[in-house]
Amino acid sequence: MAGDRRSSHESRIAGIVARIRQIPRGSVRTYGELDPEAPRLVGRVLATTHEDLPWQRVIRADGSIPKGQRQRELLLGEGVPMRGDRVDLDRARLNLPAGVAAYLRAAEARNTDAVVACFTDDAELADEGSTWRGRKEIRRWWEGPATKYRYTVKVRGGQRVASDRYVARVRLTGKFPGRTVDLRYRFTLRDALISALKIAP
Repeated sequence: MAGDRRSSHESRIAGIVARIRQIPRGSVRTYGELDPEAPRLVGRVLATTHEDLPWQRVIRADGSIPKGQRQRELLLGEGVPMRGDRVDLDRARLNLPAGVAAYLRAAEARNTDAVVACFTDDAELADEGSTWRGRKEIRRWWEGPATKYRYTVKVRGGQRVASDRYVARVRLTGKFPGRTVDLRYRFTLRDALISALKIAP
């Protein structure tokens, strides 16, 4: 019986290790998500394992970061969205890569340079029936039609649709005709940067 319990415990630990290893770059999981019945065991596994695991992607249920500034810096480097010192769990759980998350974060902050830096030099962007090519034209798009109205951005979902393509469902609310619009942002990535973006209902 003791051997069975030991085997079961070792199997459980192996499962936790496997689930931690599978957390993709730019994403996070809570202790409870990794083992709902024994979240503290996840912490013990991280503290004692000799496996090379992405430990920084494991956080508390409220989005707080157990390992402090070092962990926060690693998560920011992967493009994990933050609200102050906590991970923005709603956005972090979206199935979107770091390059897309970086664009959405820069757009929400209305940071022109950060928005433009998310694109490749030869990127193509389509919006409202027009197309902009290259970073210079994309900057003109952002400084012109993209920001002529004040609005808030709510990311309502996201998914991978091909090896290099992702779709984010976005709601804009603000001072423009209709006041609210739901859009799909269709991203194509190359080397973690956006090579194409199509914005349409």
